[in-house]
Amino acid sequence: MKRVMMFVIGLFVMTLGIAVSTKADIGTTPISSIPFVLSLASGIDLYITTLILNIILIAIQVLVLGKGFRLFNLLQIPTALIFSLFTKVTVDLVESWYPSSYLECWVYSVASVLILGTGVALVVNSRTTMVPGEGAVLALSVRTKVPFSRMKIIFDVTNITIAALISLAVFGGFEGVREGTVFAAVSIGVVVRYATKVIKKVFPDPENDIS
Repeated sequence: MKRVMMFVIGLFVMTLGIAVSTKADIGTTPISSIPFVLSLASGIDLYITTLILNIILIAIQVLVLGKGFRLFNLLQIPTALIFSLFTKVTVDLVESWYPSSYLECWVYSVASVLILGTGVALVVNSRTTMVPGEGAVLALSVRTKVPFSRMKIIFDVTNITIAALISLAVFGGFEGVREGTVFAAVSIGVVVRYATKVIKKVFPDPENDIS
């Protein structure tokens, strides 16, 4: 039960980090870049485009793993639904937040990275199930034999590239993908690493060998 609670809290914290990043006005996080740009381009709420992307990521896992896709991984479907619901709640929560200067934009961006990284650490250290994004990275890593950490970088760069191309095609410039996105891509992993150390001290678990 403690692990499940950690997982749910982690999901909420992750979506709060994403919500704050959308208000930074200098680019959102890599994992949310595609749904955010699609939301801006289509006018569809972010939580809906997030849900669509997550379902696509689960489908990618099925295609990549084939018979290696375990039924347990279908738990990512309710996870995607909860994640999208939390996205709606947190986006509404920060709806009135707007930075008044470029410096404040960076304050929002840094805060979003700290919050999102903490949420990711909570989800990973709960050792329950994964969010579809991480599940897709793991599936690609298993199939290609590329280490997970390297595949994560490839995955994030691919997300940013696709989001940037959509933004260029629709807006003729970069909307939702800027310097804050690059900052998030290179710094979230660091936050996850240190947050994991804190979590292990606060919630000691001999079976948790995540580092």
